[in-house]
Amino acid sequence: MSADSEIQFEYLSSESVSALNYQQQVLYSELWDDLIAYLRTQGKTPERGIGYEDSGIRPRVRRIHQVFEYAWNQDRLVLELTPEVADEFVNGLLEDTITKNNGEAYKRGSKRKLVNALESYFRFADTEWEPEVGFRDTAPAYASDPYNKRERGLLLNASFDYQSPPSYSNVLPEERDAWNAYLAQLLEKPKDEVSPDDWKALKTSWKYPALISTTLDAGWRAGMVGRLQTAFIDLDNGQIVIPAEVAIKNNERWKDELTTRSVKLLEKWLAQRSNKAKYDDSDHIWLNRKGNPYNSASLNDLLDSLMDAAGIEANGRKLTWHSIRHSTGMYVYDQERDLEMVAEILRHKSLEAARKYAHPTPEAKTEVLEDIQGGVSF
Repeated sequence: MSADSEIQFEYLSSESVSALNYQQQVLYSELWDDLIAYLRTQGKTPERGIGYEDSGIRPRVRRIHQVFEYAWNQDRLVLELTPEVADEFVNGLLEDTITKNNGEAYKRGSKRKLVNALESYFRFADTEWEPEVGFRDTAPAYASDPYNKRERGLLLNASFDYQSPPSYSNVLPEERDAWNAYLAQLLEKPKDEVSPDDWKALKTSWKYPALISTTLDAGWRAGMVGRLQTAFIDLDNGQIVIPAEVAIKNNERWKDELTTRSVKLLEKWLAQRSNKAKYDDSDHIWLNRKGNPYNSASLNDLLDSLMDAAGIEANGRKLTWHSIRHSTGMYVYDQERDLEMVAEILRHKSLEAARKYAHPTPEAKTEVLEDIQGGVSF
């Protein structure tokens, strides 16, 4: 690229965008200018139209650019950040696989500023994103609370009936008409084309039980659910094998062991999946109802519906898809008292990352309180 054709980026050197070709730089510069304008005019307090001073914009946008560079260095020449890329970056900070140029780990305060910058970016992009972990001065704190053991069972039970209509022949005409309207919207087809076969297919679907059961086993992050492919499944050995190129954060091959229950549910779902036209041109294990891979937003929507069906109340807790992962790590540690086991199951490269799950379960705290009570028992 000649000198007179170089594109100027406020606060950035030309070297920092050298991974992009000319056309990509043009598009990135447009996003960059819009981002800076947003931060100047409303980035600090959007609802009141209060922006940052220039002294606050420079470090914030450079941190955002650092996340773009992280993706570019992995041959993903993205021109907008996704929640999945952000989650990978934050977890890399947590596990200290993302470091300064000299190899030194970032301090917690620096990690927190990087997360704050990402939050600014997603407000600008009007995209829902919530970091799985935050960095306080004392220790990282997970942004989501764990489910308890009873709730884990309730989620799985609810998945068997999710979007499941009653028996076609056992409902009154007006109820059947209401169900047909609901199923038409769900299946994205005209109401008069909804057939008894559609009712039967939804009533016997193994899709959601297989998804929830394997997530309870492996603690899948939302981004990983969207990457899982049928070729990774090894039913004979009860495993899902994740290639290194898919396990981007870890850069190594991983094996996730599955419970007997999950193996059976996956087997049933794969047989059912093979007869669904939506999956004819897709290798993904699961697609959402629009035929796209799942992401954090669509999985959290699914989870909200399952919680409603299961009667699970948040009661002040922050319950998200990551809450399943948090609860899996918590209960593995409660049973084994082994951080290496937690790290292995949740695919962490460091024991420090696994240590965040080493805290008492709700049941353990209740048991302790019961043991120390005096006076009258009820």
